[in-house]
Amino acid sequence: MLRTIVCDDEAPALELIEGMLRDTGEVAIEGAYLSVLDAIERINAGGIDLAVLDVEMPILTGVEASEQITVDPKPLIVFATAHPEYAVEAFGLDAIDYVLKPFDRHRIAKAVEKAIRFRQLIEQSEQEVQGEGDDNRADPPAMLRIKDSGRYYFMPHHDVLWIEAAGDYSLLHTQDKEAAIRRTIKSLETDLPADRFVRIHRSSIVSIEHIREIRMLHKGEAQILLTEGTIVRTSRSYRDVIQKLIDDL
Repeated sequence: MLRTIVCDDEAPALELIEGMLRDTGEVAIEGAYLSVLDAIERINAGGIDLAVLDVEMPILTGVEASEQITVDPKPLIVFATAHPEYAVEAFGLDAIDYVLKPFDRHRIAKAVEKAIRFRQLIEQSEQEVQGEGDDNRADPPAMLRIKDSGRYYFMPHHDVLWIEAAGDYSLLHTQDKEAAIRRTIKSLETDLPADRFVRIHRSSIVSIEHIREIRMLHKGEAQILLTEGTIVRTSRSYRDVIQKLIDDL
């Protein structure tokens, strides 16, 4: 069960999403708050797996509230909003997903399923940063070192298809598995070779060698088709990056 906090400044919306979350049978509601400050205080007290935060709230927005979360590790975050244009930007910061108002029961269930998958991977996988860890040995070149269920293994850069942000964690996608590592996507972006990986969204990095096709959409957005069939969407704020990628390929 995911220990969950819900926060929305509108009582009817708060009651509705709380009920939909309970109906999934996968969450235990630890608190439902109209006050974002009260929600932050409870989250920072610890023991929360998932926080569902409304984006548009007085005093602090959901995005600003997520930046006030200091507990380590942070809970997984799902943003709720009535405005899709806000959701796309908010999604890339700390959230693993977002849900649009009016709430849809099926969409809420999908967000919970995603949170469960992330939580399972986080519990199974823990990355040891190069030069750190139990044995203090240097990593082989072009490798990420992953701790999975008590075992260390090395993931070659060329095996990584794309990387998905999840707050303090990142989810590595390969052809045949996924691994959660406790590093932010910003930290990984700094360490990964720029000639092999490119950040295309606040929440995603893709392997350049695994790009099969780039499909341009409207307003500077695009879809990137990877070699194994995954489609990863870019954001408008990265349109210059995408154009350079097209020019260089």
